[in-house]
Amino acid sequence: MADKRVFLLSCPVQHYAWGKVGFSSEVAQLLASSDPMMVQIEEDKPYAEMWMGTHPRGDAVILDTDISEKTLGKWIANNLPCLGQSVKKTYGDLPFLFKVLSVNTALSIQAHPSKELAAKLHAQAPEHYPDNNHKPEMAIALTPFQALCGFRPVQEIVDFFQKVPELRLLIGSKAAEQLEQSMGQDLQTISSALRVCFTKMMKSEKGDFEEQLNILVKRVSQEVAEGKDVTACNGELLLRLHGQYPGDIGCFVIYFLNLVMLQPGEAIFLEANEPHAYLNGGSFHHS
Repeated sequence: MADKRVFLLSCPVQHYAWGKVGFSSEVAQLLASSDPMMVQIEEDKPYAEMWMGTHPRGDAVILDTDISEKTLGKWIANNLPCLGQSVKKTYGDLPFLFKVLSVNTALSIQAHPSKELAAKLHAQAPEHYPDNNHKPEMAIALTPFQALCGFRPVQEIVDFFQKVPELRLLIGSKAAEQLEQSMGQDLQTISSALRVCFTKMMKSEKGDFEEQLNILVKRVSQEVAEGKDVTACNGELLLRLHGQYPGDIGCFVIYFLNLVMLQPGEAIFLEANEPHAYLNGGSFHHS
């Protein structure tokens, strides 16, 4: 009998705390649709991610008992021609992980390494970096999907220095003026000034950023209570993130990174080293 090339998989689900809970999660809905009689969805449990691939921490299980290999990773290892010559030669394994994400509260701000750095980190500390592949990402929205992605144009960041004086105080006038004066100059000068500002913010003393954040949140909350428009200072997002993670420095990052809103079917691509954070919604995710 010819080898089977199409077979059912049982794909692992990750229950990270940021995931939507119960049937509100797109992951849970997909999981339940595969076998409604066998799958029990817990209404108070987060269903954050479903993984479809060969990742060491979540290799998909083959359900067909006629196939000797028990996981997709083992099957591919014994059937390398299925990858095609180019992928087989370059990677020797499935070089991506396909996921479904269902985000309720914001994920951490992160940037994935390049192929060279990923290989280096994996060699140095495989317990922390089990995957030696780089992770460029594409996210395709299943529902309205919100994310922070890449640095804003400098003009927008500089405008926030005026609209959000607490941000300027946290960064300091010297760094803020350096970025303001870099506008219109070459990319290297702008990048250097932006790096100084972002680093000053991220490495600010805990007491300093908590003080400015509390002042900002109090001011915006008062404006909302008075019925004022807080769009100019990203007020709605600020209060939502502060409600999820009180006192977190990431609340200030919304003034540096682009806020992206996707409708179902729309997508974003994130290269290696691109800072990003997923905030809310469901998506197909390829990395």
